[in-house]
Amino acid sequence: MKCMGVDLGKRRIGLALGESESLMAWPLKTVDAGGDPFFALEEVAQIARQEKVGLVAVGLPVNMDGSLGPSARAALRWKKAFERRVDCRVEAEDERLTTMSAHRELESMGLKANRHMRMVDQLSAVMILQSTMEREAKKNSAQPGQ
Repeated sequence: MKCMGVDLGKRRIGLALGESESLMAWPLKTVDAGGDPFFALEEVAQIARQEKVGLVAVGLPVNMDGSLGPSARAALRWKKAFERRVDCRVEAEDERLTTMSAHRELESMGLKANRHMRMVDQLSAVMILQSTMEREAKKNSAQPGQ
């Protein structure tokens, strides 16, 4: 099944695609959010429809203590509005530390921070999607008869 990862941000939304069978995910693109991720809601939904994805993983910025702050509640509102625009399953995925991990990954490749902001968003989306696909694979392999 084709899947899409979404890393929401006020300025940019990172997108990734993947295949659940191979558990592989890759960067797709960065969408301009114009200061509000709801600004790009329809554009992201159109991409999901165009790519014919069966699952979308939306990053949920959970606080380090596991609580839901204003950003996480806004992401859940975005997810709910997004679900009304697409005909596929949409999951929220804990995205704690994905942006920091993406920065470290790109810096280890020799890219300077000021040159890779758009890639950080896409790589974060890859990490969000990868986590969701791996969780789904474990869940499916644990079910009897599979």
